[in-house]
Amino acid sequence: MMNMKTLLIIFFSIAIAFPAISQINWLTTGAKWAYDFSSYGSYGLSKLEVTKVDTTIGNHIYKKLLSTIIYVNTGTINTSLDTIIETSYAYEENNIVYGYEPNLFPFVNILYDFNRAPDDTLEFMFFGGQSPYPFVVDSVGTLKMNGSTVAFQDINFPDIFNPGQLSKMRVIEGLGSMDSYFFHTHTILQPFDAPSYHFRCYEDSNVGLINLSYNQVDCDYLEGVTSITEATKVKATVSPNPSNDFVTVITEGQLIDKIYIVDILGEIRKIKIMTSQELLTLDISELENGLFFMFGKDKTGKIRFTQKITKYGS
Repeated sequence: MMNMKTLLIIFFSIAIAFPAISQINWLTTGAKWAYDFSSYGSYGLSKLEVTKVDTTIGNHIYKKLLSTIIYVNTGTINTSLDTIIETSYAYEENNIVYGYEPNLFPFVNILYDFNRAPDDTLEFMFFGGQSPYPFVVDSVGTLKMNGSTVAFQDINFPDIFNPGQLSKMRVIEGLGSMDSYFFHTHTILQPFDAPSYHFRCYEDSNVGLINLSYNQVDCDYLEGVTSITEATKVKATVSPNPSNDFVTVITEGQLIDKIYIVDILGEIRKIKIMTSQELLTLDISELENGLFFMFGKDKTGKIRFTQKITKYGS
């Protein structure tokens, strides 16, 4: 029979081998998400919040989530015309998140399943329209956020612009997808003129604020409406976009000092000093396929322009 000392050694060995994760819970009351939103030439801010209301649907108790989309129209917001409020529902069970959307069929969907392992197919994922298929778990792991260790999945799916090539999205436990809406059916992945949502912030009373916006703007920031700076905007064009290897940035004026390329998790992937104020060519061939953000700063550190760019190809 094992003595107490042996039992303690075994206990601590297990604790070291299997560190505690999932300190960010799904669907905490009061939890808030913020997304950059764009669709058919318009843009704005989309916010999602878990309310205090519980609703029984079928045999399960769902959390009620309130979604607000604020469209920007010529630099102002007309709240009666430019704000859309929707209600959705979700619940979590055994590390699987289920969503219910009264106005979209099918009404109940599996949104996230963190029991899946690498090479598992996520047959439940659907983004509407030209949704690519299949979605396959490429890898899993953990990362630190505000002192909490959370799990993530990197998921591969077909690149509809390049047959045979794959794109990748990251899903973080408790937060959801980094480059689509929490409820997937709101988003169509990849087509440039279709609705797109890109994760900006998450906040709840347990873990505080997690800001993954590419230029660390405030969660409620709306360009042209709640501007973070009085800096003069610089007109900038980026071409070709999408691109496999090089992009050319053309700017007007003498304001840009550095160009940054940032991934969807907010990590700076490339910095380039503007040696010519009118023209700059950047090599993006080493970047993986997917969406990135480009922004230009002046010598004071103020952001003068932002652009989305897509890397594709081998």
